[in-house]
Amino acid sequence: VSVRARDAKVRADAAARGALLTPIAKAFSTDIGNEVTYLGVQVHGGMGFIEETGAAQHYRDARITSIYEGTNGIQSIDLVTRKLAANGGASVWALLDELGGIVKQVEASNDPAFGTTGAKLRDALGSLERASKWLLERVASAPNDALAGATPYLRLFGSTLGGCMLAGEALAAKGNGDAGDPQRYVTVARFFAENITVQAASLERTVTDSADAVNGADAVLLG
Repeated sequence: VSVRARDAKVRADAAARGALLTPIAKAFSTDIGNEVTYLGVQVHGGMGFIEETGAAQHYRDARITSIYEGTNGIQSIDLVTRKLAANGGASVWALLDELGGIVKQVEASNDPAFGTTGAKLRDALGSLERASKWLLERVASAPNDALAGATPYLRLFGSTLGGCMLAGEALAAKGNGDAGDPQRYVTVARFFAENITVQAASLERTVTDSADAVNGADAVLLG
């Protein structure tokens, strides 16, 4: 769309959306990959630490993914200083509006299999919106405060976006009679929302309340 659309605004909006999603997709997915392989080693117990099971090799292989193509810390900085800040956050607000529409559909479905997915996602969107506004205000006025919250902000964004996208996928599966077992998708969406996305509130507080602790650490630790 960013290349083939005839409307210049459509192309520009699509390019901005792609740019916004790039650091989130790269950093969030590779961080999760590291967590998954970490658990894979642990599932095997002591055997996971040696080469016989192959779990340790997966752990090592996954580790490099958060370093390649821009370390995830750099991706977080890029998200805050360039992608969020572009056009006053227009791309972020447009995406949040779309995600809000998914949440409304989950809530309107009244499907008990979703559990508290709708409420968890709505709370997460609120956290993401508040953290985005807080960072946007400080990128220019107090850049070190914004940088201090970059990594937890990316995690907040990824966990909220992922929860909403999985919920959207579940809704699509429920509406498509040929999708196999739609409850599989609902179950995954609920698990993610109630176990991963639910971390949004604490990540928001880390972004907005912890800048002084991060910025003040150097003077103490290096003094």
